[in-house]
Amino acid sequence: MSHQRMSAKRAGFALALVFIVSALLFTKLVDVQIVRASELQEQSEEIRTTDEVIWASRGSIVDSFGNDLAVDVDRYDISTDPRIVGDFRRKGEIVTVSAALLEVAAITGALHEELLYAISQDPEAPFTYLVKGVSPEVRESLRALGIPWLQMDLIRERTYPFGAVTGNLTGMLGTDEPLGGIELDYNDCLGATNGVATYQRGADGVRLPGTTESVSEPVHGGDVTLTIDSDLQWYVLQQLAEHGSRLGAAYGSAMVVRVKDGHVLAAADWPTFDPNDFSQTPTKYTGARVFSSPYEPGSIMKPVGIAMLMDGGYTYAEDRLVAPGFFRVDSDTFIKNFSVGEDRQLTTAGVLHTSSNTGMAVLGGRMPKSEATQYFQDFGFGATTGADFVGESGGLLQSAGNVDIVTRYAQFYGQGISVTAAQMAGAYQVIANDGLRVPLRLVEGCTTAEGEFLQTPIAEPTQVVSASAAATTVSIMETIVSQGSLSSVLTVPGYRVAAKTGTAEIANSSGYGAERVISLAGMAPAEDPQYVVLVSFYKPQTSRVSSAAAPAFHDVMSHVLKHYRVAPSSEPATVPALTW
Repeated sequence: MSHQRMSAKRAGFALALVFIVSALLFTKLVDVQIVRASELQEQSEEIRTTDEVIWASRGSIVDSFGNDLAVDVDRYDISTDPRIVGDFRRKGEIVTVSAALLEVAAITGALHEELLYAISQDPEAPFTYLVKGVSPEVRESLRALGIPWLQMDLIRERTYPFGAVTGNLTGMLGTDEPLGGIELDYNDCLGATNGVATYQRGADGVRLPGTTESVSEPVHGGDVTLTIDSDLQWYVLQQLAEHGSRLGAAYGSAMVVRVKDGHVLAAADWPTFDPNDFSQTPTKYTGARVFSSPYEPGSIMKPVGIAMLMDGGYTYAEDRLVAPGFFRVDSDTFIKNFSVGEDRQLTTAGVLHTSSNTGMAVLGGRMPKSEATQYFQDFGFGATTGADFVGESGGLLQSAGNVDIVTRYAQFYGQGISVTAAQMAGAYQVIANDGLRVPLRLVEGCTTAEGEFLQTPIAEPTQVVSASAAATTVSIMETIVSQGSLSSVLTVPGYRVAAKTGTAEIANSSGYGAERVISLAGMAPAEDPQYVVLVSFYKPQTSRVSSAAAPAFHDVMSHVLKHYRVAPSSEPATVPALTW
């Protein structure tokens, strides 16, 4: 009996213990599943939920043939979770962490010591980068290693396939925003917005299948199409570099414009910069001087003045005048020619052919200031061109009321007025196009991510001077190539070329100094101009006369005519009288 009573007590005690334990477990279960369920669920989600960027592609900048000038490419950031880094088996053999990182270093070019430091500096950190921005080919090589703790995340990287060739136009993309050029000006078209997704991962850091959820979809950017011919742009830049170096010039700029529609086919600056690696580039080289840097053009303005005067009825090609050795403006001021000489009996054609400053002053004095100012404005001076490039300068054109007694004459031969290379090329487009101004065009439009092409507005052409005045000006300019001192340099066999040289003094705080800008601009074929070419060199040292720009102009113009397979000239030139 005593033994039975003891057994009953033990059984009761055991049942009581089971009951107590069960009650505690039940209480904990209620706490976990009901009372604290929401809180614990949130904590669990925070621990296991990871955000992932869904990369959107920024739009491309392309040339007129669809060649990429700026484009996003796939790159991969390689990372890991130091907490799960360890030795592993591969094909039955143990691979140590150090050996695995040696393999990563060999493929990526990273330093083994830096990789070891990345995983050891904070062993409890959930994340660390190993290598950033590797190519898809490198990523595939890393995947083939079978290292279980390597993470490879897709990113987008901006690249510029033509580098410095078109860098002055494309601009560049910084870490967070566009920094210049088309990248900045057309960011509304090019810009992209990344999407976001979430996924779950286990305690070992491995992504759990089937847990990815999209939070926001990526929005891709559109593509911007330029009028530029990248092959021609490359050639023009090479010529600027070659001839600019020969001249010891500080800068050089050149532009090629298609006459019929004002399309800018090349707009090059030298020196320039590579948008793929611009961190060490001086700021003065990171823009497009062809659009942003005005200068006094000198004698390449004279064809514009002659066209204005003929259109206004103030002269004609064989009009006779005396171009004095000195043209006295007032008792203290006079105008002289580059080579001081005696009075010369010239026609209007002869004034332009010989580049007579005093002859231009005689003719320019016939036109009222207000009328001359209006003509200059109609040619596009004093305002930005139709290209509307970011940072573009409108130059300096005085209002009629502010034009002083010297500038009244000097503007006709390119002093007292400041222009950009783009404005000057635009003015020559007017002369080449029978007096019809078609504003310069650099951007064709934007193709949205949905495939819709949004054309940039096309400005209405305006008749600046008559077709007769323009054609006569071209025929006079042709004599500079066919009969002038630079004939042997400027002649392009098989083609009639019209051109004008220009040497401009550079103003400083005390007036005009010894430095110069030398230029040469023209069009071809002269009987039916299709292309305008302009080249300028700033502060040349080995030669400071405009004839030094002639070889560069010849090389660019001859290449343009061949590049676009322009038919050779078949009509003989009509040569106006130059003297009397």
